[in-house]
Amino acid sequence: VLTYPPNEKGSINIHVSELNRLEPGEYLNDTLIEFGLKHWLNSLKENNPELAEDVHVFSSFFYKKLLTKKYIFYSGVFSCASLDSCFII
Repeated sequence: VLTYPPNEKGSINIHVSELNRLEPGEYLNDTLIEFGLKHWLNSLKENNPELAEDVHVFSSFFYKKLLTKKYIFYSGVFSCASLDSCFII
């Protein structure tokens, strides 16, 4: 149904089956939450580009990957995130 942001690395694909999760009383899934965060970040880039430079939205699957032995050390987090600095709160 939707790819956001279009033509960018790390874009999110929203499928028809996920649209039902937008109904009242339904739970959002990881894809919809990540879509909302990326949409918010793109809005922040337009309204406050300086602050947006300091913000990175991680996939909800990043934490699971972080806990695997391959990414236990900071160097693994750095290579996985491709950032100059990485803060997990």
